[in-house]
Amino acid sequence: MSERLLPQQRKAQIIQTALGLFKDKGYENTTVADIIDAADISKGGFYYHYDAKEDLLEDIAQMFVGEVLAIMEQIASRDDLSALEKTNEYIRQVNSFKKQRTAKVAAMLSEMYSGGKNVQLENKIFGYGQKVVAPVMKSIIEQGVEEGDFDTDYPEEAAETYVRLFLIHQREVAETFTQALNEGNEEILEDIIRKYAFLQEVIENIFGVEEGSLVLTEVARDIVENMGQKLFSERN
Repeated sequence: MSERLLPQQRKAQIIQTALGLFKDKGYENTTVADIIDAADISKGGFYYHYDAKEDLLEDIAQMFVGEVLAIMEQIASRDDLSALEKTNEYIRQVNSFKKQRTAKVAAMLSEMYSGGKNVQLENKIFGYGQKVVAPVMKSIIEQGVEEGDFDTDYPEEAAETYVRLFLIHQREVAETFTQALNEGNEEILEDIIRKYAFLQEVIENIFGVEEGSLVLTEVARDIVENMGQKLFSERN
């Protein structure tokens, strides 16, 4: 039996163990017994924290979205930035956050988001992201409309669409990383720049901002030049 841990430490252990199993086996093919065995805990130790495997999804979704939400909320509360500056600062800081966790997070996301192994988990992350991130983005868009840099009559719908597109895009980027790593072909990462360029064009149209106002393509180049190279060097 594993060492005695504080309740929050044990809960974190269960989550990390479950994530590893979901990565390898997929959510549907992972049982509570699998998690208990891999975490080396008692059945009671698991059910003290969760009534069922499905209850893990809420905590995992909050973990994935929570730190990104904190970044956005901190930026949204600043009085020294325009809405456009807030949007670009958010994009840059989220990218910086990912770079700090390149090997561990990128590899896990790439595995989890490929092959359709974790549809329920992905849907939970999408749903939670819409619930908590979209309202913050809406406030930034409304500020942008007041300042005259954004031009949309639908700030709520624009925010919801932004979050949905961004999350879908993250899955596609993760799948591109997976393909590049599996094939040992770093040139495939160039597709990420094209995906980001398209996403930037779409979001700029949705927000009604001038072409080239957002920094998504700039971030894409940074991902390919830094994160991609680091992942390949660690893989080799």
